Amino acid sequence: MKLKLISLAAAGLIASQANAGTVTTDGADIVIKTKGGFEAKTTDGKYSFKIGGRAMIDYNSYDDVINKATGETGSDLFFRRARIEMKGHIEDWKYGLSYNLTGSGSIDQLKTTYTGFGKMANLTIGQQKENFGLDDTGSSKWTAGVERSFVSDAFDTGNNMGIKLHGANDFLTYSLGVYKEGTDSDNDLDTATTGRVVIRPIYSNGTVFHIGAGFTQRDGEFEDISSRLGVRGGEDKTANKLKAEFTATAGGDIIPGEELSAHNIELAFASGPLQIMAEYFDGEVEAPSSVAGSDDIEVDGYYVQASYFLTGESRKYKTGSAAFDKVKPSNASGAWEIFGRMSQLNTDMGSNITLTGGEDAQVTTLGVNYYMNSNVKFALNYVNSETDAKIGTEDDGDAIVGRLQLVF
Repeated sequence: MKLKLISLAAAGLIASQANAGTVTTDGADIVIKTKGGFEAKTTDGKYSFKIGGRAMIDYNSYDDVINKATGETGSDLFFRRARIEMKGHIEDWKYGLSYNLTGSGSIDQLKTTYTGFGKMANLTIGQQKENFGLDDTGSSKWTAGVERSFVSDAFDTGNNMGIKLHGANDFLTYSLGVYKEGTDSDNDLDTATTGRVVIRPIYSNGTVFHIGAGFTQRDGEFEDISSRLGVRGGEDKTANKLKAEFTATAGGDIIPGEELSAHNIELAFASGPLQIMAEYFDGEVEAPSSVAGSDDIEVDGYYVQASYFLTGESRKYKTGSAAFDKVKPSNASGAWEIFGRMSQLNTDMGSNITLTGGEDAQVTTLGVNYYMNSNVKFALNYVNSETDAKIGTEDDGDAIVGRLQLVF
């Protein structure tokens, strides 16, 4: 095995001199690919190594209730994501690393997967996605909107350290894992158990009908459930949030609840250039035991989204993650996609609970995407947000969001 790994490294040096195409070494049985990145793999399929990454440059312009600065229009041009990624496999073991280059740098994912039990029983250990919800499980590279639904963001489990059993075939995908607070994270998570199951009654000839459900049970410190109103708000995240938050304090700090639970139901249908997806979430934070008479924070919401490729392409669906994935233009002129999404998030007033934005908010997003090729994407979204109660002096706001994306 050491000889094979040394050969892969040597092949990498050879590939650095290649401009494009595929190179096969004379004696080491290694194939080099340099189109769209760098990949080396042995012809017997036992070893592989790939380096890639993503860069997303976003523009946000947002006003009124979306902007924390009352009466002003906020705007910013910033790196939404910039990551270097590495993945591969050594016989029955897969490995993956992604590292955030923005800010002071941080580990996004660092994991290894044992596949020797077969495709219905893979075991992943390390910092990884928990796989809760369709929108959040899919890669940020291939979402139809610049941002995911603000309902999905309210229940985002993030990437954490843990162990997950998962598997998939054409009909069924499942995952079940136990996690703790991740590396380079400050989410105050002690432990979490998260599971998801998806079935596909239809999966053939370019058509998929997806039905799924999931849950997460989390122990730690949880002061609120909240989500930004459809816009990041620039590098400094200056967009307002709909928020339900505990009010009791001790020593100047909010007394948190110690348990958060949530579940979801997800549906999706895709056929040819048409894709429709919807999810419903319901979650609560258990009231702090030290605060007499406190109610639980209870939040629920849903979104419905549809997209259509004007140039006839379709978004790839991956059974392994049960999520939509890469778009590959069918010709040199690129691919055009239009989409729309409506989201609503609801909160409840109660004892020891304060609400920002009232008891509900609606976010409508309309957008167009242009895929120049498999590596370059341009996106433009219009966002309208409305809240049940005013934040400051506003209860309605608009935003224009753009993105230039490069993946390799």
